[in-house]
Amino acid sequence: MTRRATAALVAALLFAATGCVNDAGDGEPGGDGKGVTSAGSGTQGPTGRGDRGGPVDAEADGKPILDVAGVKTEATANDTVELATRPPLPDGAAEPSDETGDTDEPEWTSRLRLTFSSAQRDGGDLTFHGAATYLHDDGGYLLHSADFTVLVAEEQAEGRGGDGAGDGFRTFAAEEAEPLVTLTPDEPTQKFAVTIAGVPEEDDSMIAAGGPTGRYITYETPETLWGHEVAPPDDFIPGRLCYAEGDEWHDLELFEYGEVPCG
Repeated sequence: MTRRATAALVAALLFAATGCVNDAGDGEPGGDGKGVTSAGSGTQGPTGRGDRGGPVDAEADGKPILDVAGVKTEATANDTVELATRPPLPDGAAEPSDETGDTDEPEWTSRLRLTFSSAQRDGGDLTFHGAATYLHDDGGYLLHSADFTVLVAEEQAEGRGGDGAGDGFRTFAAEEAEPLVTLTPDEPTQKFAVTIAGVPEEDDSMIAAGGPTGRYITYETPETLWGHEVAPPDDFIPGRLCYAEGDEWHDLELFEYGEVPCG
């Protein structure tokens, strides 16, 4: 099976299981975290957590500032998730197809980079620290606390967390719904911290070589990006990283395919 076919299959399973598409629009997402946003944003997401992040100042003269035909959000390093887009193919060009043997990937451009530095526990809360970078010279991007979810295997979740839709995971989210940082071309990189509530503590017996315990921090891709409606599996958006609690990030290398970044 080709990488594209494998990616599509795994993405479909992950989407069906965890619903990692964030329902936010292209206006001014997130706002004050109290449901006050411009048209096209602030609607209830799949997990019902209200306002989310996403592009800001996403239009100019009534048109999206980016021409987007595809989206992927995946791990690009053991501590990094990137959201990338691709433009429409030239007129007359065919989409890459496993059936025809054409597996040439279109040109992808990263628009958002999230690099994590630690996952620190304080009682029942787990705070993820990192740096976010906006990689476009126009518009901006808002990160919101509701954009992030922790996945914990059901056997480790102690009966807590949200329903993982039968995928073997329970979900944990931020208790406080609030904007984290707004990235702009003038300030493209900013540090952020998001606190996820109620995550069960790790047990030493869970820790594998290199640190991770099979738990994930997930960045949930907005439902709409610069006018493009995100639709897995054509849009490949697992957006998750393995993590281990501690003052530093783990050093376990990525697996070959970003949709399954570790065990």
